[in-house]
Amino acid sequence: MGQLFTAFGAGVMSFFSPCILPLLPGYLSMLSGFSAGEIMKGEAGVDTRRVVGRASIFIAGFTIAFALMGAAASSLGGLLFAHKDLLMKVFGVILVLLGLHMTALLNLNFLNYEKRISMRGLAGGPWGAFLMGFAFALGWSPCIGPILGAILGMAAVSGTATKGVLLLLAYSAGLAVPLLAAALLTARFFILLARFKSAMRWVELSAGVILIVVGILLFLDKLMFVG
Repeated sequence: MGQLFTAFGAGVMSFFSPCILPLLPGYLSMLSGFSAGEIMKGEAGVDTRRVVGRASIFIAGFTIAFALMGAAASSLGGLLFAHKDLLMKVFGVILVLLGLHMTALLNLNFLNYEKRISMRGLAGGPWGAFLMGFAFALGWSPCIGPILGAILGMAAVSGTATKGVLLLLAYSAGLAVPLLAAALLTARFFILLARFKSAMRWVELSAGVILIVVGILLFLDKLMFVG
């Protein structure tokens, strides 16, 4: 169960990272059809049920995409099972390097470029919300990639596709909970967020430290996986 909680926590940290949080009003606006300003101010004309409903469909889209990634990563790990020990050490080193990058102790320039799939043309209706969620997962920006990479690395050495999917479902849940809270609370969520704006850097530092710890445990084969 510890790995599932780790994956869930990674999802929460991803949500509060500088790559997602500033874009949240824009996402909710494209999903619901209300302007970002209306959502952030909680104006009377904003239909909360529509915002929450579209956000839920958006979540379904990225959850399915992440689950497929988890299945693919664990299947690839299964094909390389004979080299599992080496694979774990390689993933461990990679995760430590990514963690050092997130804490700013090491600068990996290729991770400083953001690559996102534009989702503006996908907005409109429930199917549009689902496709936006799917594109959101596939067009992940590199500054969030290290956290996702850590979970995919865990999935790759977890042993089975089922375990890999469970890890990515837990990661998706970590993203989903605060996203639903933002859709439900609208203005109250953003007001609360503004009070803790200075803490966002600490979230990123914490994520980096966790990646380093997970990488070391993976390298030493001390990270137990869901059974």
